[in-house]
Amino acid sequence: MKLTHISDTLLDEASSPALLREALDAFSDLCSAASGIVPDRSFDAWAGDSLLDNGVAINPQAAAHCVTDYQRSVIYIRGAYAAIKAARERFNGPIQILYPGCGPFATLLLPLLEKFHPDELEVHLLDIHQQSLESVSALIQIVGLDGYRITYVQDDACHYQHPTRPHVIIVETMQKSLEQEPQFAVTANLAPQLHERGIFIPQKIEVELCLADLDSETAAFKQGATLDPDMLTKTGKRHPLDTVLSLTPQRAAALLQNAQQDDTTGAITLNPVYVTIPPLAKLENFDAVLFTRVQAFEQYQLLDYESEITLPLRCSELAPLRAGTSYRVSFRLGSYPKFCIDQGEDE
Repeated sequence: MKLTHISDTLLDEASSPALLREALDAFSDLCSAASGIVPDRSFDAWAGDSLLDNGVAINPQAAAHCVTDYQRSVIYIRGAYAAIKAARERFNGPIQILYPGCGPFATLLLPLLEKFHPDELEVHLLDIHQQSLESVSALIQIVGLDGYRITYVQDDACHYQHPTRPHVIIVETMQKSLEQEPQFAVTANLAPQLHERGIFIPQKIEVELCLADLDSETAAFKQGATLDPDMLTKTGKRHPLDTVLSLTPQRAAALLQNAQQDDTTGAITLNPVYVTIPPLAKLENFDAVLFTRVQAFEQYQLLDYESEITLPLRCSELAPLRAGTSYRVSFRLGSYPKFCIDQGEDE
């Protein structure tokens, strides 16, 4: 399958899930054949990962494997395409695109390039792994896109300073519940560098703490059921406690600026959110669970269970649940970002 057909299939809103999987598998095969990098979920467990001061930059083989998170790839590709078109209407001259953490296949952008004339775009691919940049460069040559203006920068996106203010920034460096990878730090660093009328992808990431019967939900999901959070809440099968983090490009830098150092651990954490366990009937049937939702661009969103990055995360720190108990929930920054939950009263 040629790249043109792959991109047409991915952007066609009428494409079936089977066709979308086929197109992404074909894209992965094309990229692997050209670069020699074979997608691998684990790649010898942490081997080749870069351990940064703001999270883990997964190795090129693991990054390549993200293509097979089909719904995530489709939503981000369609969102990026819509964002570039929107930016083209806002700005004169070529659209400057910064894509940090591009990985070895530049999956969220490479299928879109031929939809635009080479004079319309200036693309800056950024990755901490030189192997990824060399892979993308080889791909660009092999698929005949070498007429586009593309620069390759090896750097840490958590600290990188771009020489101009990009019109579009595409960042997908995350796991579920923003754990491990440096999505927050990259957003806080790069969002202020965006053009004042520019577009940052994703537009919003929300993490919500809920009480849910996670085993029942997971079983229903595996059987193909549609899990609507509003309906689950309305029927009493799920109980939202609070949004523990809402990450937008507009708020990221302020959230970081207001972060606090924990007196006990010395860790840097965002301002905490306090929650109290409600007195529910059959409370023992529920789990405390973090749910992640991502708005890539406008209507292109990833909701509960739709992607590996929006799978639920059980919070064992709250087990067993006791009505009336209060907890402090804070997002800890540093080499392994994650949510930390401690028992404590609201201040």
